[in-house]
Amino acid sequence: MRRTLLVTSVLAAACALAPSAAAEPPADPALKVQAVYGTEQFPMAGVAADITPCGGGANPATITTGIDGSAVYPGAPGCYRVQISTPVGCSLDSDAALEVTSVPGVTPVATFRFRCA
Repeated sequence: MRRTLLVTSVLAAACALAPSAAAEPPADPALKVQAVYGTEQFPMAGVAADITPCGGGANPATITTGIDGSAVYPGAPGCYRVQISTPVGCSLDSDAALEVTSVPGVTPVATFRFRCA
């Protein structure tokens, strides 16, 4: 019984002294890229997107869509230009570049629709 009380009191003290992980909520991603194809809008994996600030930037960040057809860019809120690369055998239903603006608490989605043979 004494060991149980000792272990419990040590664990309680450790929890009280440890910094709280929930003190700061995780940041929202700056933007999400979604790639779909067909009238059914099936997710499209492996589509690369270059992300640059709207004001320009020398080194774009590149993200690639996963099996669910989406990719997330974890940057800070702001205006971003998303430039998509069109896979071989597909055509894009819209422009290859979109500008999106993110604000805290809101993650904009840049959706690209493809038609593939």
